Amino acid sequence: MGVLPRPEGLEGPSRELFDALHDLHHRAGRPSLRQMAKEVGCSHTTVSVAFSGPALPRWGLVELLVETLGGDTGRFHALWLAAGTDPDRTPVPVPEGQRPLPRQLPGDVPVFTGRALQMAELDRALATSAADAAVAVLALSGTAGVGKTALAVHWAHRAAPAFPDGQLYLNLRGYDPERPVSAAEALEVFLRALGVDGPAVPHGLDERAALYRTLLAGRRVLIVLDNVRGIDQVRDLLPGTPSCQVLVTSRDSLPSLVARYGAVRLTLDVLPQEEASALLTRLIGARAEAAPQHTAALAERCAHLPLALRIAAELAAARPKVTLARLVADLGDESRRLDLLNAGEDEHTAVRAVFSWSCRALPEPALDAFQLLGLHPGQDLSPAAAAALLGSEQAGAQRQLDLLARAHLIDETDAGRFTMHDLLRAYAAEQAASRPDRHPALLRLLDHYAEAARRATDPHDPWLADERRNLLAVATTAVAVSPRHTLALSAGLDRLLDTAAHYRDALTLHGLALDAARASGDRAAEAAALNRLGQAHLRTGSYTAAVSHHQQALGAHRESGDRLGEADALQGLGTLSWRLGRYEESRTHLEAALALRRELADSGGEGAALYGLGTVHRQLGDYPKALDHQERALVLFREHGDRIGQARALNNLGTTLERTGRYLEAYDHYARALSINREIGNRVGEAVALTNLGWASLRLGHLDEASGHHAAALPIYVETDYRSGQAEALRGFGTVHLAAGRHTEAFEQLSRSVALAHEVGEAEVETGALIDLGETQLALGRSADAAGSHQAALELAERSGDRYEQGRALAGLAQLSDGAAARRHRLAAAALFDALGVPEAAEIHRLLEEP
Repeated sequence: MGVLPRPEGLEGPSRELFDALHDLHHRAGRPSLRQMAKEVGCSHTTVSVAFSGPALPRWGLVELLVETLGGDTGRFHALWLAAGTDPDRTPVPVPEGQRPLPRQLPGDVPVFTGRALQMAELDRALATSAADAAVAVLALSGTAGVGKTALAVHWAHRAAPAFPDGQLYLNLRGYDPERPVSAAEALEVFLRALGVDGPAVPHGLDERAALYRTLLAGRRVLIVLDNVRGIDQVRDLLPGTPSCQVLVTSRDSLPSLVARYGAVRLTLDVLPQEEASALLTRLIGARAEAAPQHTAALAERCAHLPLALRIAAELAAARPKVTLARLVADLGDESRRLDLLNAGEDEHTAVRAVFSWSCRALPEPALDAFQLLGLHPGQDLSPAAAAALLGSEQAGAQRQLDLLARAHLIDETDAGRFTMHDLLRAYAAEQAASRPDRHPALLRLLDHYAEAARRATDPHDPWLADERRNLLAVATTAVAVSPRHTLALSAGLDRLLDTAAHYRDALTLHGLALDAARASGDRAAEAAALNRLGQAHLRTGSYTAAVSHHQQALGAHRESGDRLGEADALQGLGTLSWRLGRYEESRTHLEAALALRRELADSGGEGAALYGLGTVHRQLGDYPKALDHQERALVLFREHGDRIGQARALNNLGTTLERTGRYLEAYDHYARALSINREIGNRVGEAVALTNLGWASLRLGHLDEASGHHAAALPIYVETDYRSGQAEALRGFGTVHLAAGRHTEAFEQLSRSVALAHEVGEAEVETGALIDLGETQLALGRSADAAGSHQAALELAERSGDRYEQGRALAGLAQLSDGAAARRHRLAAAALFDALGVPEAAEIHRLLEEP
């Protein structure tokens, strides 16, 4: 304790302020300078100067001292204001050599992680500024909570030695709920920090700016202007000397600062996955190290946003008995995520609060746009979709999107689309939920997508690639909001998704359509959705599910009297029946479908029925009828401009021609099918044509060419998840290896083909692959296994009625038999091959003529 010296030579309001301070100190028990310094968080010298004058202490220090000593801050503020305007007070100048060196940077961010590239960019800018004759201005821009201040302060601490004359820092509160700091107020703070006594600070903005530039002239000072809202806040805070450097942070991209003052903008995005996980690991510690997969998932839940990551780490620390997996699950509920990601009572570090401050700065049309964008259920959107949501022309929507992108509330992708990170999306959706125009906006969006789906026909169209993920999200939303839109999307996209081989998407979309139809009691729509689901299950090799859906569709169509839909269901059942090796059953379904198509004058559908029947007749060994049906189908497809149908008919014509030994003609048909499929973007059709070219090349003795075609087809089948095609390609590889004498490789590929074809239920492929496998096993000296394979193939062929494969299986068994048994098998095979008129007959007869 002790008596502090009072200032001398002061009168009036200034004397009254200092006397009041000393009286308060006396009443508080005369605490020491060190005690008071500890309480207010400054040096004891600073406290001593506040009591001894003659310079007027800054109000912030007086306020802290008064609070520490238990005084009335309102009374002292009035005294301080009176002292500051005392006309008799003579400012005490600070000699040049005694000017203080400001050290205003806040404390460095604890556990700073990542941002190495951005730190290097700032370092380069610092090095460049040292060589240039202009003030270097750097602008860090990015969305709320992305870590702009943390990066700026961290880098400023590292760069501080390069600025020996001091570092100025001020939070301009551009987006805080409180009033932003004006340029005049900021200059007053900086002038005081540079040694200007309070009463000596000029009153006018221009005069303050001029004095500021004068004091900085020739000095190496770093100025950090944090949380800037616009150019008006910082224009007058830019020094006039190249020895200084300015670092600005803002949620706005500050284009004027770049255009007029040459600022270098560095846009800060959310952290990459690796850095986000690393930050969580450093903050959480052992629990995160022990569960890296849950740590990564937690980072995803936080959208890799640094503010959210730190809050989540605090949440984990506050709940030490809760596993990270549970925390990830809790944050998985988007409706609760923003509630969990707060920081207690500190609204400056609550995710929802900092987002709201960004939105407060928006013009009303842009704010409306931000909130309405929260209704979009997808990951990104086009300006056209935004226009639909906003109910405006696209040009007007684009203007609002540009404003939001400038404010870093949305991001523009390279493709000219717009997105926002998950937390901003959740906040926008939360704001949109209470808007009275929510439902009309959603209906406009659904209308937009339904119409776009109706118009989309080309798999090469970038629209499908851009919107593919969104379409399922939109359809899901429509089930609850407007089921008719889900049905429209299912109908409009059916052919496109099938052609582009997005079969899993088709399953999801048509499943949603089925739900929508049943929810709305629309029996006809339900039947149509069932048919589409059956087709999608066929493509993915789920034949049992496909049959079930087509059977349900058939019943529903017959119940409602929809004869065209009935024909569609019969067509689907016929196709599945021949896939499953039930050729007579398939013929029955397809002939019924053909009759309905002709009765309804549906010539396009008639082509599809003829195409299917041609396949069945080929499998049953009636090649003339097969060729007749397939040629008539091709004519109808051409009349209707159905390019997919044309390619399919050409492929099947080629297969029938190949069966009859017309290999060059078959090759030509396959090549034409390949050209069409590539032209229209039919990926699976392309792979089928390549597989068929592989078979024709093998027949022609071109083994390397055959292998190349199969090698090109298999990745397409795998990519599109077309499992029956995978089985066929594996069989093709196996037969090439067999023909080349690579029996071990042939055995591996053919074994995989048999297993996959059996799993799918693809009878034709399984039967043929078993026979090829039997020949391979014989070549490897595994006669018993070979006999088992040929016998299994024979049973499958007899059950399906496939006389060609029956003949091949019998020929294989003959090679494994002796004497009379061998001759009996060969005679049976010869009879079948002669009836079919296939090339294999000649070889069988040659063997029969041998002694």
